[in-house]
This record gives sequence, structure tokens and C-alpha cells, in this order.
Amino acid sequence: MGVSAPLLSAVGVIASVVAMMVDGRRAVSIAVVVLAAGMTPTAATFGGAPGVAVLAACAVAAVVFAWAGFVGGRRLPWVAGLDPTIPAFAPPDRLFGPRSVRAFSAAVAVPIASWVSFNIPVGQITTAVQGLLFPTAYAWTCGIIRLLLARTVEDLAVGVAMVSLSTATAWLLRSGSDSLPGAVIACAVTPVAALVAGWLAGRSTRRRPVEAEA
Repeated sequence: MGVSAPLLSAVGVIASVVAMMVDGRRAVSIAVVVLAAGMTPTAATFGGAPGVAVLAACAVAAVVFAWAGFVGGRRLPWVAGLDPTIPAFAPPDRLFGPRSVRAFSAAVAVPIASWVSFNIPVGQITTAVQGLLFPTAYAWTCGIIRLLLARTVEDLAVGVAMVSLSTATAWLLRSGSDSLPGAVIACAVTPVAALVAGWLAGRSTRRRPVEAEA
């Protein structure tokens, strides 16, 4: 292996924690870029340059789609849009699912991901990658937890993106470069999530014509 297991774990864990904690209208784009960067050492180790290219293309596509959705949402005739950052079932001036809850959940995900990395088969190269599945399993677990804690569309989109990217990386780890088509399919969900979040953010930032004239 060209990259040590501790480095793979550290980079992946840091990226997952950042993606777990990020909030705001650009949360999806930030989470995707950071997580793709964090998964790059794993993708490079098991998928080579093509694996890295898949994650890089996914991150770029997510940023472009989020921007395109935002611009498109703002330019359409005014309609009452759903703000993807306003929590459901909670006052809009209070963050639902405080970051402390997410931080605790990220800590709980460590032993779960550790168990998965040492006990879940990963195809023909199980013995070679035993334990190296940890950063990918951790990112996937954090994504699922963020989905479960979600109370905003933005949270849902971030969770979907995290699960999508980590699944694509796990696919590369399982079969190397032969699994590129599967990794591409898994990554395809990420730009869609970014597009939806960007579109809703663009619509929600438009003002009524009366307000604009005032």
C-alpha cells in the first residue's frame, strides 16, 4: 500500500467530522468537497488515478449543480419557496439538532465504524484491506446519522451526499479499478442532492415583487 492505514483513517475521519458539522446554504457543496478530499487517499490506494478522478468529478459536479440550481431558482418568476435551511418542527431562530448532538453522534460512530472495518467482508481482497475500511465506514455511518437527525432539506442533502460518496469509495475499495462504473453510479446521487438544495435556496432568497419595490 502506498498510504499508511493511520493516515487514511485520520484524513477520512477529519473530513467526515467536518461534513457532519457544516451548516448553511453552502453546506452540501462544502461537505462534498471536504469529504471527497478526505476519501481521496483511500480512492488512490485502491482505485488509482481513475478512482481519484471519480471523486474529483463528483465534487466538481456537486458545486456546479448547486450553483446552477441556486441561479435557476432565483431567476424564475417569484413563488413561495421552501427554505432548505429552516428547521421543521422547531422555531426558525433555533438550530434543530445542535452541533453538540451531532458531535456526540460522530463520537458514537467511531466504534461502529471500527467494528464494520474489521468484520465486514470486502470482496476478494478482504485480508489486504482489513481495518482500512474504517474511514469509509465512518463517513457512511456519519451520513446515516445526519439523515436520521435531519430536520431541514439542507441536512437531508448533506446526509445523502455523505452516504453517496462513502458508498462510491467503498465500491472502489472492494474491487479496485474494475468497480469504476459502480462508483460512478453511487456518486451520481451527490450532484442531484446539491442541485435540489441549491434550487430551493435560490427560490427561498427571492423576494415578493412588492417587497422588492418597497
